[in-house]
Amino acid sequence: MAAARAPGIRLLLIPPPAVPGAPDNRTGRTVLTEQDGTVLFERTRELAVIRRCLDGARDGRGELVTVSGPFGSGRSALLGELARRTSPSEALVLRAEGARSESDVPFGVARRALHGLHPDAAPPAGATEESEALRLRDVLLGLADAMPVLLLIDDLRWVDADSLRWLSLIGEKLADAPVVIVAVAPHSADSAAHSPLLKEFLAAATERVALRPLSPDGMSAMAGEFLGEPESALIRACAEVSGGRPLFLAALLQELRRTRWPPRPDDVRALRPAAIGTQAVRALAELPRAEREIATALAVVGPRTDSGLLFTMAELTAEDGTAALGALKSVGLLDSDPVPRFAHDAIGEAVAHSLDTAAMPWHARAAQTLHAAGRPPEEVAGHVLAAGDPPGGWQIEVLREAARTALANKNPDLAWKYLLRALLGSPQHSGGRAELLVDLAGAELASDPVSSLRRLMQALPGLATPARRARELVRIPVLACELPPSGLTTQLADAAAELGDPALLEGSARETALALDARLRVTHLRHVRWFTETVRAFRLEGIPRDVRSAPARDRAAVLSYAGMLAGKDSGAVAALARHVVLAEPPAAEDLRTAVPLAVRAMLAADLFDQVDIWLASMAMATLRANGGGKPDTLFADAERAFALARRGRHTDAALMAARTLERADAEFAPVTGRCCEALALVIAGGDPPAAAGDALARYRAQDNALLAPWLGHVVDGMLALLAGDTAVALDHILEAGREHELMGWTNPAVLPWRSWAAQMQYRLGRQDLAHDLIAREYEQAVVWGAPSVVGRTLRVWADVTKGEKGIELALRAVDGLDVSTDRMAMVKAHLLLGVQLFAPSHATTAEHLPRNEQLPQSTETDRAGDRPDSRRTAAVDAALTPSERRVALLVAAGKSNQNIATELRISLRAVEKHLTKVYRKLGVAGRTQLMEIVPPIGRENEDGMAV
Repeated sequence: MAAARAPGIRLLLIPPPAVPGAPDNRTGRTVLTEQDGTVLFERTRELAVIRRCLDGARDGRGELVTVSGPFGSGRSALLGELARRTSPSEALVLRAEGARSESDVPFGVARRALHGLHPDAAPPAGATEESEALRLRDVLLGLADAMPVLLLIDDLRWVDADSLRWLSLIGEKLADAPVVIVAVAPHSADSAAHSPLLKEFLAAATERVALRPLSPDGMSAMAGEFLGEPESALIRACAEVSGGRPLFLAALLQELRRTRWPPRPDDVRALRPAAIGTQAVRALAELPRAEREIATALAVVGPRTDSGLLFTMAELTAEDGTAALGALKSVGLLDSDPVPRFAHDAIGEAVAHSLDTAAMPWHARAAQTLHAAGRPPEEVAGHVLAAGDPPGGWQIEVLREAARTALANKNPDLAWKYLLRALLGSPQHSGGRAELLVDLAGAELASDPVSSLRRLMQALPGLATPARRARELVRIPVLACELPPSGLTTQLADAAAELGDPALLEGSARETALALDARLRVTHLRHVRWFTETVRAFRLEGIPRDVRSAPARDRAAVLSYAGMLAGKDSGAVAALARHVVLAEPPAAEDLRTAVPLAVRAMLAADLFDQVDIWLASMAMATLRANGGGKPDTLFADAERAFALARRGRHTDAALMAARTLERADAEFAPVTGRCCEALALVIAGGDPPAAAGDALARYRAQDNALLAPWLGHVVDGMLALLAGDTAVALDHILEAGREHELMGWTNPAVLPWRSWAAQMQYRLGRQDLAHDLIAREYEQAVVWGAPSVVGRTLRVWADVTKGEKGIELALRAVDGLDVSTDRMAMVKAHLLLGVQLFAPSHATTAEHLPRNEQLPQSTETDRAGDRPDSRRTAAVDAALTPSERRVALLVAAGKSNQNIATELRISLRAVEKHLTKVYRKLGVAGRTQLMEIVPPIGRENEDGMAV
């Protein structure tokens, strides 16, 4: 040992750890440096074995120690700990890592180990492998003459043959040389472990260290290091997922601490730490091709796949594939289950992700293999999608079958993906393509009805038979036929003619014929000749005895709706519509039938309470069915918004309609049209929220906004009214009215266009024209017979009429609306009557206005007439006694009941009684709503009390 070091030889000094620590004999815990950031547990015994060998080296005796263990057991970490814990005074530490990319570089590992310690890196001229191995052996032994040498090799699998020969030559001298070789051994199932030279070298090992999984105590200690004092259930979950491998456990605990706090057991199972996947991909890259192919196949098809399928995908024989699986299990990348599965899900995900663009050929290979093995289409379809290329042949059929399964499992989005990909590979103008379009239309129906109808219209010409076309036509939502796409009416008419008169058919043929008839009649509602025929059928057929089937309900609903549009006999319309609506409990699917048309007829006939019940039930049904984000929910909200507007609840109606209009497809006319109707009612009703005009303007500005022509004029008219251009607004409303007349739609409950036009004419100073318009609408309202429509028309007539005639009309409006359930119309009539009667000479004022005790809890004024606030002020003043007015004004000023009692010098009980009467007469629920009505009143009342 006293021999001098050769000239030019430099020692590679390994600095001691920043915070060296002795192992804890109770837990086996060894803390590494702070820079390393990892913690070793339960490796005390292994470290002690190697330390004893190093102690022996100081006495001139060397050792060969092999370290083994599965992936993630900490083999490299153990070698790193040895390097850190060995001080320069104890031994010279040399370290080299084998790499697959350099396994054929002669003496690559040997030269890396000796790097910086030998002046002549290149071998002498003419040197043979044997002579160079001997020379490098002598170099290392020369270093050992100065001090013991600790040679760390990680790992032997990729050590080149020349370096392995070098190690063997050193091993032959260990009995007399102070050299300790610590090398990571390949796994027993690894083919490299069976090379003669490596087997000979491993057989010479004097110590074999096998790294075991952490014990429950070790895992608990490690979890405590990261998480403080975790619960036992959390520790058990960590143990289950990690299998006791330090790498897995440390990665899980670090991820828990970083992303899930406080951590829960379920969080552990859901984690896919990147550290595990990254290390696994690196380890896999060092393995032979067969192992890599098997691992890739498993990552692509997923766990629990039959071994034979993996061998086929990897293009390996059964013998080679079995050997590769054994090697992967031995390495620790797969667990020990008979059916192949990665040791952690993060490994499979990382392997699949590492494929990048190479993934598509693998998915194509997987699809072919699984299909040939007869696996279910839903297992194959995902790989067909991921393969990238347009499918063809059997792939299209697999995608169709998988889509049917997805639809049966309530997963239309997945079915849509399958069918869209199948469509890309389907030849144009083929019967198969038409069937695919039909399937795609069905998958899109609930989520995108506009696209669904477009697909179906593309498919219909390619369907083989009239019966096949008829079967698909009856799947079209009834209300989508209100504004039918080009060709739909002809298709419906041809299919209906092919089947014949429903009355002459039986069974399924009759049901199909009824469904076609309902849809065809809806497409013809805007054509006066066909519309008249439908109204005639309504009058002749009356109430059908049996509406249990959906087609029968559809036809009856369409007839009731046509009767309502015609504006004749509200009683008969209401009876038939109620018969349809009450036949079955509301369900989300009803929104694709004609039942909503019957509900609209009921609303026009003043069956407000029954409509409210149906709409509330439908809202709950759609919420349960799709959680509130699908077109069905938008449809239900649009109907509710219109019902709210019809009842006079304009603020609620405007907000709901605006929100629904923003969320709906601009071409989804059954929703957008109803929202526009609701917003038009709100704007015409007076004092609309800003949201109403904003939403209407934004929708109208869209290029693909789809509206019936008459409704387009209504929308433009209301926007002009908001802009203050009454003349333009009037032109649009008159044009909308003319279109209604041409279609035969004369019911003012549908569109009170004459009322709106009369108010605009009156505002423009054309009283005679206003009177002619409103008189004609009154005649139509009387024919229809709904009290709210008659009363509302009388109120508008009174509003455009001066003097005693106006008072008489207002009184008639109040009398008519008192029997109506449209309580907001009743509010407006009472307030108008107060305006008409507000004069000292009219003693009947108090007689009529106190009847406001039955009014609803909110009021709004008309906009179309644009009456001054002073008129509403007068109406409120007329409804209250002087004492009640004093109390109401002080409440509006923000005073408390006690302050009011003090100021008026009355008891607190008297204040409360006055307020109760005020609330009852004005129809408000409390102080907030009272302040909405009272502020417009003048600052000083007739008694001189200032507010």
